[in-house]
Amino acid sequence: MKSTIHRTGVALCAAGAIAVVPNIAAAKLELEEILVTAEKRESSLQDTPISLLAFSQQKLERFGISDLGDIAGLAPNVTITPFPNSRSSLVVFMRGVGNNDSQTTQDPAVGIYIDGVYIARSVGLTSDIADLQRIEVLRGPQGTLYGRNTTGGAINLITAKPGDKLAFSQTLSAGNRDYFRSLSKLETGRIGDVAVKLSYLTGEHAGWVENTGQGDNFGEEEKEAGRAALRWDISEGITLDYAYDFSDIDGPQHFYQTTQSSGAPPAQASRQDEGSWNGGVEPSVTGIKGHSLILSWASAIGTLTAITGYRELEETIVQDYGGGTPGFRINVTLSQEQLSQEFQLVGDLGSDWRYVAGLYYFEEEGLEEEQAFVPAVVPNPVPTMPPTVITATLEDRRIESAAEAYAAYGQLSWSPQRFDRRLDVTLGGRYSIDKRQAAKNSEIYFVDGEQSGSHDWSNFNPSVVVDYDWSENFSTFGKVVTAYKSGGYNVRSTEEGFQPPFDEEHLISYELGMKSTWFANRLSVNAAIFRADYEDMQLQQITNNATIFLTDVFNVGKAQLDGGEIDLVAVLAEGLTFQASYGYTDADFVEYIDQRGGSQTEGENIASQAEMPYAPEHNYTIGLEYQRPISTANLTLTLDYQWTDERYGTALNDDMAGFFLDDYGIINARMALSGLFMEGAELRAAVYVRNLTDEEYKVHSISLGTHHAAYFGEPRSYGFDLSLHF
Repeated sequence: MKSTIHRTGVALCAAGAIAVVPNIAAAKLELEEILVTAEKRESSLQDTPISLLAFSQQKLERFGISDLGDIAGLAPNVTITPFPNSRSSLVVFMRGVGNNDSQTTQDPAVGIYIDGVYIARSVGLTSDIADLQRIEVLRGPQGTLYGRNTTGGAINLITAKPGDKLAFSQTLSAGNRDYFRSLSKLETGRIGDVAVKLSYLTGEHAGWVENTGQGDNFGEEEKEAGRAALRWDISEGITLDYAYDFSDIDGPQHFYQTTQSSGAPPAQASRQDEGSWNGGVEPSVTGIKGHSLILSWASAIGTLTAITGYRELEETIVQDYGGGTPGFRINVTLSQEQLSQEFQLVGDLGSDWRYVAGLYYFEEEGLEEEQAFVPAVVPNPVPTMPPTVITATLEDRRIESAAEAYAAYGQLSWSPQRFDRRLDVTLGGRYSIDKRQAAKNSEIYFVDGEQSGSHDWSNFNPSVVVDYDWSENFSTFGKVVTAYKSGGYNVRSTEEGFQPPFDEEHLISYELGMKSTWFANRLSVNAAIFRADYEDMQLQQITNNATIFLTDVFNVGKAQLDGGEIDLVAVLAEGLTFQASYGYTDADFVEYIDQRGGSQTEGENIASQAEMPYAPEHNYTIGLEYQRPISTANLTLTLDYQWTDERYGTALNDDMAGFFLDDYGIINARMALSGLFMEGAELRAAVYVRNLTDEEYKVHSISLGTHHAAYFGEPRSYGFDLSLHF
């Protein structure tokens, strides 16, 4: 049953879309053009035939976005959830397609990129990026220009480049639960042919679950991040951009509270404000750093760009699912490094043709050491004394992995003069080769101890897009796009599940969409509908909830995904803007072959018993923004509401209730003043409230047999931002 607040929200979306019509004619403002680089060249969002959301710098400030996790709930048909073992890792699904594991031997299905450099691992995605300029969310498979790991879509994080003028800014933020954040930016301006920009961020907060035992509060963290960017205009048409960034996170994991134990009714269905771990809280530490070098040359045949990226991460985490009682605990130490090189050539052939061509290389190495512990009860020799609880090691494993990937891709667009350049026909293709090897040593649980293997995969992904401009402000597009994700080795497997490796998976998507602006550019409506056929799906399967740390990955079968998105922005009156985005996904298994050894349904199609994970049927966001001048300053008021439908965190489990997440809605509000000038400096101030109604909602839920545990989202928070710009 859908909640009343959901039905009300849908009605508000529809009413808002209708209400804009009579008011727009009198408005004096119009919508600003948004430029994106989703197709490897700069173009208007309205001219790009992709179901695309762009978060500008203004929106980043409005929603308090400093890392990828902050856009959760803001992009319909995109589900972003922290991974249970590590708060720095994110589970990202798009249109029902994703990967709910973070191991280094299995690729994600939504590609994440920072300035064109692919981020291979989901670990560290909540790290702050000190100088974000824009985020682009590309919904749907992007197998041609972006590659094998984009069966769900792609997300581009784009940083700010050094400017031509000397500038400095300092932003200080503070709020409840001892929240503090400082962001400093210094730009040298152009000194000869070189410009440099330095950014440094530091912050902390106390968490929202008080630790009643030993150690810091749950979710408490200290963050530090920095970025140094250099732009060198070597000569006319040749530019070099170098950047170094780092990010560190230090503090305990989130608190998994007990929601049900031993089959009894829920012990704690509402959010707890305090709790403890048996044996005390231990901190977790995440460190990431990276280098990128981008060389661009505007030649006679087009713009040639070389993108070189190197990144490495180190993480040590401790997570306990006991909810205050002796329970399952896991310790993980992870290190990973990656190197990538890409060459792109973007240009025109005469007046009718445009092209993108590229070569890509990627290599990665990873090392993971993991220990799983469960409590063991030892009877006391004195009958009148309570038993002793000790920690027993249930699993101890060491994982080494390596991967290489090669690809060649191209895309050719035809815009004939005979159709007044209104018609665009684009053909694309990408050929990929993937090599992966893995070795696992697990001497406690496994009889064989050490297992290893290596395998290669290759694939060709074609695409075709037809885009037609019916007028200057209205266009439609149709596309057939394919993507694939390489196979791999499951290093969290049971002894039988490591070999043979799981195979590649494939997705083909059929999509129709439109881009439109109306009423003298005061209303934009972009929409898309899609059907996707998903084959050879890679899914984690928990074979025994008592050993939940062991999951086998199977190519279980097929699924069909139907849905759509609509994104609307309108100027209702002078200074008043309405925004709404809605996503619908109907994701169903067509075939799910049970491959669990010893299962009563082994070998059978059990699609009717399975749920597509992290695929809410409905989600949307609506918002109002009001701007008006006050004396010499500008006042901006914003009110936003985000709603996400119910969903499951796993596809198939004997206890699906333990992985169920209910629907929820969040209200955020912000008031900002800008344009306060004094002696060449501008002062900006803002106050905000997030989760205004103090909604209680589960972020993640897990079943350990008769024990259910979950952690809840952040309660109401409030604070202010104060910044000075020179």
